[in-house]
Amino acid sequence: MKRMKDDFKKRLEAYEKGNLSETEMEEMEKELERLEKYQEYLEEKEVDGTKVPLLSDTKQRKILTLSKWKARISTTFTVICFIILVTIVTSVLTMIYFAWGKPDRAEVFGDVIDYTMTVTNPYAAYGGTSTNVKPFFGMEASRDLEKRIGDETVKVGEMKVNFLFSLMAFPEEEYFGRISQEQPAFIYPGKDVSGISDWDQLEQLPEGTVASAYLSFSKLMNTEEVFQKFYRKNMDILWFAVDTGLEENDRWYEGVITEPIGFPDIPIWHDDDMRLDSREEEKGFLGSKVVSEGYSSPTYEEGDTDMLHTQFLKTLLFLSEHEGKADKLVFGDIRLAKRVDYLKTNGIQHYGVVITGPTKEILQLQSESWVSHLDVDEVGFWNWDNWRVEEE
Repeated sequence: MKRMKDDFKKRLEAYEKGNLSETEMEEMEKELERLEKYQEYLEEKEVDGTKVPLLSDTKQRKILTLSKWKARISTTFTVICFIILVTIVTSVLTMIYFAWGKPDRAEVFGDVIDYTMTVTNPYAAYGGTSTNVKPFFGMEASRDLEKRIGDETVKVGEMKVNFLFSLMAFPEEEYFGRISQEQPAFIYPGKDVSGISDWDQLEQLPEGTVASAYLSFSKLMNTEEVFQKFYRKNMDILWFAVDTGLEENDRWYEGVITEPIGFPDIPIWHDDDMRLDSREEEKGFLGSKVVSEGYSSPTYEEGDTDMLHTQFLKTLLFLSEHEGKADKLVFGDIRLAKRVDYLKTNGIQHYGVVITGPTKEILQLQSESWVSHLDVDEVGFWNWDNWRVEEE
């Protein structure tokens, strides 16, 4: 560019001095004429000494607006891609976090919920917890809240528990459908609480109905005695309330037990109790092996108190390792260490059970000397299978 300017300058000086040939003179004059016209064009674009832009204001605004939108779209697209990338990465890391270990964290946290519910809720053995891993190191555990009335299991609500890493939030419970307005309770033996029994309510119910109820004893009984008391009675025991040493001395409720600890009528099985029944290996994708295994629980015969007790204590010991989470699930201090120490020293005894069956059959327990109180939980239409009577 500089060389071109120097050549033009030399030719212009030669033109002024008349040192150019005739042909060179003509070419120079044509070039100067073009420069003059260009100068006139530039001068025409000036108004009152202000240079007028080559583009109108409207066109400039359109170009500016378009440029802004292009920048916004580009920024938005970049942000969306970044969010998607972060979500994918955190989702993978979250799955790794909750799948770590054997058993993995998700399974352990689900077991904490299941076992806590089973030893504090008489109907919890009829449900199970499912877990769902979410992005950004979260997990949601959910389960149905159910009750058994006669031979029918009824869904009465739902519970959700959220986790951030290993930190557990308080459960969110939603109840609907058929559910008692008041929480039923047990009465500890020897405590005189008048006006709490619901025998009159059962008397008013017609034939062809079933009920579930909290039945309190007039004295503490071991598990074998409880089974004997209900032998050949046309009703089912759903749950055994256990004396853990804290119920009798609870001065706040004075013998009324609204937050019992106990176990269901079947053993509380753990993963390491399961027995391997079958194992098959198949070739999978790219030569990998796909292993399928089948497990079953040990055989349980009704009335095997040793097995019930062993699994109950095993469950309490498991929960003692996760007591902070168990406390949140029951909204209080469950004090497992004290309860386990008491049970190991004094054995397992019961102050009541949760039962279900035909209302008129349950009503007959009113005349039993070992029965002190009854608190009806739920009532339903007849759904009772008479096979129990036929077997007798």
